[in-house]
Amino acid sequence: MSTSAAQAFFNPTSPFGSLTGWSVQTENPTTANTRAQALGQTGLEIASRMHDSRSNVSATYVATAADAAIPNAGQVLNGYHVDSVQVSYSNTAFAQMTITGHKHVDVSGQSHGMTGKVPRQFAGSLTTVGTLFGCPSTPLGVIIPTGAGVRTMTYNLSVNHVDELNSEGKWLNGDNYDPTETVEVELCDTGVITAAAGWDLTSAGNTRGNTAAETSTATAEKHITSAYTPA
Repeated sequence: MSTSAAQAFFNPTSPFGSLTGWSVQTENPTTANTRAQALGQTGLEIASRMHDSRSNVSATYVATAADAAIPNAGQVLNGYHVDSVQVSYSNTAFAQMTITGHKHVDVSGQSHGMTGKVPRQFAGSLTTVGTLFGCPSTPLGVIIPTGAGVRTMTYNLSVNHVDELNSEGKWLNGDNYDPTETVEVELCDTGVITAAAGWDLTSAGNTRGNTAAETSTATAEKHITSAYTPA
């Protein structure tokens, strides 16, 4: 039996709940399951079981206020564990944020936000968007030449996440470790970019062409060494 197709327009919702100072632009929810199998004597499947069901999601937002807050890695928003946050700036656009997260759906009523199962959170160096339109004149994580024009800056905050399963292969608990911040910048400048205090410069380079100004790029990285568990 066939069904007719249905189209929907202009209707993203924020899977992470209401975020003050941010307007949702896109959402991408997906479901994932782990499949276990048993093979028979002849190497063919004789049994299978789906387990460890998850709902994964990513959503993009555009900033509407300079004091819009940046979520913590490991924070639980609207039932979703925040796996990573990316904030992107361009000298021709409003700042955007992309949040990636997940929640477990194979055990009714169980989630990362439950008492006794709240994972460690990690606040990054960027706590508010700061610059609503354009790029920060002083990018995070790097020291740039005086007067350099910042074309783009991308900030990433992510965490390694480990989940444990119970005796039936369903979610039991999870926690986070080794949170990492990275900053990527592109400048309209030929000067030297160095790392700011507490950051490491992992790459730097230049691009030259016969139809454009020379640009400089750099990536800096920092590992967060303190965490807290919310009450």
